[in-house]
Amino acid sequence: MRAIRRNKKHEDLVRRLTEPAHPDSNKSIFPTMRELMCFAALLGFENEKQGPLVEPSLEIDGRIFVNHQQSLDVLYLLALTTEKDANVLREDNEDQMVKFFEEYAEGGLEIIEQWMREMPEDPTGERAIINGLQERGYLSSQTKDTEVDPGSVSF
Repeated sequence: MRAIRRNKKHEDLVRRLTEPAHPDSNKSIFPTMRELMCFAALLGFENEKQGPLVEPSLEIDGRIFVNHQQSLDVLYLLALTTEKDANVLREDNEDQMVKFFEEYAEGGLEIIEQWMREMPEDPTGERAIINGLQERGYLSSQTKDTEVDPGSVSF
């Protein structure tokens, strides 16, 4: 699979959410860029928000997605749901499938950036993301003061 691209303008956001250790858990919010990109792509899809990839862009090696079945499933499901034709999964349509993922991830990163701008006092982004998910009804307000398992978020 070819590399997965993201707009360079989001690099500060990506680093903020994947690199520093959270002060309470000593872990980053998203353990890998792959997980952040999958979350962003699903968020973009759910909110019908796609964005174009523009230069300069940065890349994540496609093998990172191919070697992780759940991430690959996200790529396939987004392509199938968008195109509504199983032919999009054919090997010769791989570029189109990946493009859907990239564009939805771009839309999701835009949404996350907005949430972060609305809560500049949140240095890790955790509260901004939880608040954004609660406002859209993906999380109950009871999750406000508890740790959220990313797998528990339903779209």
